[in-house]
Amino acid sequence: MSKITEQLTFQNGRRILATPSQLARNSLFYLQEIGMQSCEPGFVSSRDNLDSFLIMLVMSGDGTVIYNGSTYNLKPGCIAWIDCMNGYSYKSSSDRPLLIAWIHCGCVTMRNLFSFFLQKQDSILIHVKEMKPFIDLFCDIENIISEKKANYEYHISLKLHTFVNMMTTFSQETDGVSNAVSTIAEKGALIKEYIEQHFSEKITLDALSAEFCVSKYYMLRSFRNQYGMTIIQYLSAYRIQYAKKLLRFSNMQIDAICKACGIEDVSYFNRLFRSYEGMTAGQFRKKWRK
Repeated sequence: MSKITEQLTFQNGRRILATPSQLARNSLFYLQEIGMQSCEPGFVSSRDNLDSFLIMLVMSGDGTVIYNGSTYNLKPGCIAWIDCMNGYSYKSSSDRPLLIAWIHCGCVTMRNLFSFFLQKQDSILIHVKEMKPFIDLFCDIENIISEKKANYEYHISLKLHTFVNMMTTFSQETDGVSNAVSTIAEKGALIKEYIEQHFSEKITLDALSAEFCVSKYYMLRSFRNQYGMTIIQYLSAYRIQYAKKLLRFSNMQIDAICKACGIEDVSYFNRLFRSYEGMTAGQFRKKWRK
């Protein structure tokens, strides 16, 4: 069992329901449900038209969540925030089933906070390097609702407010939440490394956005600021660089080199190569083999 999972104070499968008072609904952040679940392989759950907001922490495993027509990859360290009125579904992978912890909650201003989050983040997901600050809050909320001491709804409200504030702070700042959230620069480096390792495969911006749990808009902007070129430009340049090595130091046919670089269309490969080198791939080979 991972250290993250060990920090949770209740057993897998436990679910605690809460019925907030009218005072809490009118004036506080209120809890509706808190729980943890280990999903069976291929497990699917769908909900819609619920007057609730779901915060879901992915502790281990892999899966996907569909929300407003977009599909997001779930991985350890992902935290999803969802408006359940719009409907959503999530699915566990078959080989790495999800272990998730969740909070259903609300407040009179929650929809505005959620909209603010999406405007800054343009995604329902954040991806954190260190889950402990979020797990600590999660466990505190579970303990408070279990004990139900005096003024427990007020104390839950404080914890939920802190949790939501951490989520919205991440959507505004590039240096993360108290150094717990991976920085945009770090994600840029990871995206660059991913391209260098998978350049021979089909790579799309939507797939990269989902892979690294970051909005496409921020991914594109931050990568260009960081490396002085777009992601597509970097991918193309890396493929051409690899093609040049094969042209000079191998006897592979040009169409085979094209495919080895992740490009299926030889005509497009030649146009791209000419745009970088000012000559065709065949001319480049002849020039450098004299």
